[in-house]
Amino acid sequence: MTRILPVLALCLITIAPAAAQSPDTGHDENVFVFGGPFTNGYFSDVFFVWQDHYETNFFAGAGYQKFLYSYGSFQLGLEAGLGLRLGSPLSAEAWGGAVARLTRFEMGDFNITPAVTAGLSVVTDTIGVETTRTEDAGESAALLFYLAPEIAVSHNAMPEWEAFGRIQHRSGGFGTLAHIDGSNAVTLGIRYKF
Repeated sequence: MTRILPVLALCLITIAPAAAQSPDTGHDENVFVFGGPFTNGYFSDVFFVWQDHYETNFFAGAGYQKFLYSYGSFQLGLEAGLGLRLGSPLSAEAWGGAVARLTRFEMGDFNITPAVTAGLSVVTDTIGVETTRTEDAGESAALLFYLAPEIAVSHNAMPEWEAFGRIQHRSGGFGTLAHIDGSNAVTLGIRYKF
């Protein structure tokens, strides 16, 4: 618990100035659904999506984002979500954290939007390679850090909708919470902004 308090304090210090600013007048809220297979590799391995390192376990989730601060093309906000980790055993996940995104890079009528979410994740049970890694480390993976880099694509004709690819990553944060690279899922999703 003493390790978690400094992390939570840092999150609050980071988000507090954003809450004091007025939000962008555009789409500052959204809901999304996404899903994809877990991999048996480490975080750096998941970017090689063409490699055959996928488990039979699958992640499916939904989330909500609220942006509280914007400056130019940069937005900062909060994200919360719930997911199911489908496989053996069945597991549930809840996460929350801060999200930062560059509102878009234009390529003709298409908009490319990189973003990253960082926070904490809690699960009811481990799944796949995460179970093996937890047993090998002799530590709990119930509460780990959450990191989700993503790339989203939208079209000018329907700016409120975007498709995205996201890495669903849980880990101990280089030994801060645990000495575990928990789980990684390669996901695709769709988001509605309002």
